[in-house]
Amino acid sequence: MPIEIERKFLVVNSNWKKNINTATLIKQGYLNSTPERTVRVRIKGEKGFLTIKGKTVNTTRAEYEYEIPFSDALEMMDLCEKPLIEKTRYEVIVNGNLWEIDVFDGDNKGLTVAEIELESENQEFILPSW
Repeated sequence: MPIEIERKFLVVNSNWKKNINTATLIKQGYLNSTPERTVRVRIKGEKGFLTIKGKTVNTTRAEYEYEIPFSDALEMMDLCEKPLIEKTRYEVIVNGNLWEIDVFDGDNKGLTVAEIELESENQEFILPSW
């Protein structure tokens, strides 16, 4: 079973911007957002994805992600719970780790979150100052 082990943190300053590698516009919506499972449609750049995630236990959960036709993803957005999520995802490398920094627009404008995916729940990492 594919699993996701991640940690998320609220970003408190913009010092991460000096390390930007990539930036991608993302639009996403949830077909189901219950705590037991989420089903998400995402448009990332010019590609569509369908993602199913199980319930989080500690920092781990089952995750299945499939690329779907872009036109299907656009149509599925109309089926999603509102409001849709709009954000720009920046990838930065800090201390040898890939961090994804999401800067939200739309209803969540002003929110910035950093996420790191880990190999194990016990993996140590250095928390950046931002």
